[in-house]
Amino acid sequence: MPDRTYHAVILKRRDSGETDRRLTVLTQEAGVLDVVARGARKAASRLAGSSEPLSACILHVAEGKRNAFVTQVQPVTSFPGLRADYNRLSLGLALTEVAAAVLPHAQPAQESFTVVVSSLKYLEAHPKPVVAFVWAEMQLMKVAGFMPELETCVTCGKLVHEPNPILSPHAGGYVCAEDSGRYTDRFSTRPEVLYGLTAIADLDAPPQNLKFAQECVAALYPFWKAIAGWALPANEAVALEREEGER
Repeated sequence: MPDRTYHAVILKRRDSGETDRRLTVLTQEAGVLDVVARGARKAASRLAGSSEPLSACILHVAEGKRNAFVTQVQPVTSFPGLRADYNRLSLGLALTEVAAAVLPHAQPAQESFTVVVSSLKYLEAHPKPVVAFVWAEMQLMKVAGFMPELETCVTCGKLVHEPNPILSPHAGGYVCAEDSGRYTDRFSTRPEVLYGLTAIADLDAPPQNLKFAQECVAALYPFWKAIAGWALPANEAVALEREEGER
């Protein structure tokens, strides 16, 4: 069987054997794939640089009986603006972590691929990267089909009216105070956070500013964790950092 060619972004990697790497990649042609980059941990390997997370490349992949193997790689960009700034790097890794966790495997993913690539470019250059990150999260939620309800109560349909509205990932978004007691994962936030998240989800690009952007990050993390069904350490670190920064 001939090699298949994919336009890809490396989402995560882990070591395998003595010199190999197992990569989770988001491809334009087939969604999320798991592939093996043989010898990628060798210093002289042509695969070394392009097998790092936050690398965009063209991958040539051969299908084996149990695994798919990278045979060639053509680098496109390593998003150097992310690697030169710790804050931007942390946000980029948090974004690729959730993409790897929630996007479907082996399904065409043109829209998801476009969102992730454009989001990483915005994270490189936006004067306020946290604003770009919130925009990217909402776009990813939209294309993945996991948008929470933030304007009306998911159980009774009432508009947000409390000074400290309650969110519940299990419920699927905002829950009015009268109905929130049944949800053990509930937490409160500001009305401005809900308004901001709703507005930014409909934008084609990140705005220059977003009020309470850092609190938006903290509010979205419980939803990502619930969607993924397991811990997301890069996102947890970013969310905790944002919460502490507001204190």
